[in-house]
Amino acid sequence: MHGSQFEFQASHELLQATMDTSTDMIQVFEAIRDDAGTIVDFRWVLNNHTSARKYGEVRGESLLQRNPGVIEEGIFDAFCRVTETGLPEQAEHHYVHEQFDGWFFQTVVKLGDGVATTTRDITEWKESQAEVVRLREEVVKAKLADTEGQLAAIFATAPVGLSVLSLDGRFLRVNDELCRILGRSREAMLELRVPDVTHPDDVPPSLVAIGEALSTGRPATLDKRYTRPDGSLAWASSTLSVLPKSDGQSDRLLVVTADLSERRKSDDALRRSAALQRVLIAELQHRTSNLLGVVRSIVENTARGATGLDDFRRHFDDRLDALSRVQALLSRLNEHDRVTFDELLHAELVAMDGCTDAVTLEGPSGVRLRSSTVHTLAMAIHELATNAMKYGALGQDGGRLAIRWTLEAEGLDGKPWLHIDWRESGVRMPSEASWPTGTGQGRELIERALPYQLGARTTYHLGDDGVHCTIAIPVSATVYPGEGA
Repeated sequence: MHGSQFEFQASHELLQATMDTSTDMIQVFEAIRDDAGTIVDFRWVLNNHTSARKYGEVRGESLLQRNPGVIEEGIFDAFCRVTETGLPEQAEHHYVHEQFDGWFFQTVVKLGDGVATTTRDITEWKESQAEVVRLREEVVKAKLADTEGQLAAIFATAPVGLSVLSLDGRFLRVNDELCRILGRSREAMLELRVPDVTHPDDVPPSLVAIGEALSTGRPATLDKRYTRPDGSLAWASSTLSVLPKSDGQSDRLLVVTADLSERRKSDDALRRSAALQRVLIAELQHRTSNLLGVVRSIVENTARGATGLDDFRRHFDDRLDALSRVQALLSRLNEHDRVTFDELLHAELVAMDGCTDAVTLEGPSGVRLRSSTVHTLAMAIHELATNAMKYGALGQDGGRLAIRWTLEAEGLDGKPWLHIDWRESGVRMPSEASWPTGTGQGRELIERALPYQLGARTTYHLGDDGVHCTIAIPVSATVYPGEGA
């Protein structure tokens, strides 16, 4: 029970810290099923800071009781589908229920027997689109009435790009917003044609849209890339409408151009957020699996050497505390960071209540450990330090402990290996046979588990005046800059 509680707490803290870096609402729900296995509700498991500002503290609460509007909007059915099929879904929702009144873009992915969601507020963007539609309708009214004064007023105040084209694509009239989008002056624009400001790959579809508007008399819309004088690109959505003359014949085109740059940035950010969410969930599942394996190994080894329940509890709690210190180091890392060996070593030595002034440390700082090695190596260091406190250099007057490490390239590929030398001296050594039951588990971990699990090379020797242990393991290829420890 203790191990399961710790694993859940460590996983929760890691995912919560990562989720809180997002400006989107990120939530995790677990399914609630009836006796037949049918999903009847979802329960909040995690909320990031952005979501908490909208909802308050809702962990453990029912989704349907807190937000019954999800049924009417189809959100609850989407959660059920994703949970049962494992296929992610994305959708826009105009959610006007409970405390919400706006548009939201939501991504739903499966997580365990439930879902994880990323929700972005797109109300402002939808209002902008509605304004574009309104302006287009005004432009159509102006076109039908052929009122130059009204058209001029729209040109002067419109928050979208407006232009009038000749049938061969030459700009006859442009407004300030179109000049801003394309990065050109009004005078320069009136010397150009549509192909002159269009990305070469988008010229053919632009000409097709012009031909379609002329042949059908209906507006034609396309998203395209415009080129600026500095070589940068501007994404925009352009709608072309025919402006008829009084005799019904067309000789001009009206183009409404909406800048899509911010929308595309938002879409890209949303895609990156969804991708990051998938990576974080995969990493969390991987780390949780590794952590459970370490806890299971601790339980088995402690139980094998325990003389009774009290002895098991004492040793298990001690080793679980060491594992907790490792998780504390991991929880403070940024993306792509690694726990370093000197951080791991110092955390363990600080936790010891012995004579740490009898310890000598010598080696480079910032040696980054592989994520897959951190927990097992930490337990080996913990066992060495615990035995040194109880029976060795850290528990006896006159005892000394020297810990030295080096980083060396090995093999034809030159991959880095960390070499650790743990040497105790000045210790009054009991005979190996007289050591208390259970003290050999540290040696078993070093001599058997490290080589098997991490591909390490190890030695463990009980000398006349103390323990001498060496460990060599592969480490991450990058090292933080720093001085020797």
